[in-house]
Amino acid sequence: MRLLVDTNVLVYDTVEDSGYHDRARRIIDEADEVAVPSIVLYEYIWVMYKLARVAPEFISLKIEEYFEDPRIIFLPDQLRFIHSALRMLKEDNASLREINDYIILASTLHYNLALATFDKKLIKRALKRGVKVVS
Repeated sequence: MRLLVDTNVLVYDTVEDSGYHDRARRIIDEADEVAVPSIVLYEYIWVMYKLARVAPEFISLKIEEYFEDPRIIFLPDQLRFIHSALRMLKEDNASLREINDYIILASTLHYNLALATFDKKLIKRALKRGVKVVS
C-alpha cells in the first residue's frame, strides 16, 4: 500500500513506550511506499524536541534512518496544497489552528495516497473526502 504518514505515526513509531508504538511500526513496515510531507517532518522535529524532550542529535539520526529506507519518499511543500487546505478548512468551518492537518490532507488527496494517522478529527475529515485511512 502507498500511504502518507501523519506526524503522530512517526512519533509513535519512534517512542517505544507509547501505547501506539506497535501499531505505528506495523503500519510503516507493511507499506510499499511511505510519503512524508515536509509539514510532517517539521512537526516531527518539534514534537520530538519539545514534547518528548529528545536531543536534536537523536532526531537527526532518526530522520536519516527513515530516509535511508528506499520506501520512504519526501514530499516538499507546494503552494497548491496550501490553497487546497485553506479551501477545505473554510468548507469545514474549522479553525486556522488546524491548517497543518489540512495541508497533510491536501497532500494525501493530490497524490492519491492512503492516510496513516491516529488523529480522530483528521480521520473523519479524510473519510469525508473519500481518502482511505490506516490507523
